[in-house]
Amino acid sequence: MSIRKTTLLGLFIIMLHMVSLSFAGSADVYPYGDYKKGARDSSYGEKRPVTTVEEAKRVLTEYFVNKDVRIGEIKEKGLFFEAEIRDKSNNLVDKVIVDKRTGRIRSTY
Repeated sequence: MSIRKTTLLGLFIIMLHMVSLSFAGSADVYPYGDYKKGARDSSYGEKRPVTTVEEAKRVLTEYFVNKDVRIGEIKEKGLFFEAEIRDKSNNLVDKVIVDKRTGRIRSTY
């Protein structure tokens, strides 16, 4: 096999491995486009406006209730709220946004 074919095969294998890792699930992965389903929601992605920092904190607290994290500082931005997610040692583990129009939670990392 030529060096060029070997290099291409190696790159293909690396890319295939990277794609498979991106689809692998983990219990410690935070949400991407998720939201806390509540009594006012009937299906995934239903619009549920979040209009205040206090409401964003409530939505995040409810969503992360079974995770070993706490909600840190929340800042209001244009169309979303940005919140820090911290562990017990106060280390930053994620930054998430809560879309004001839909209530969806998305990681910024």
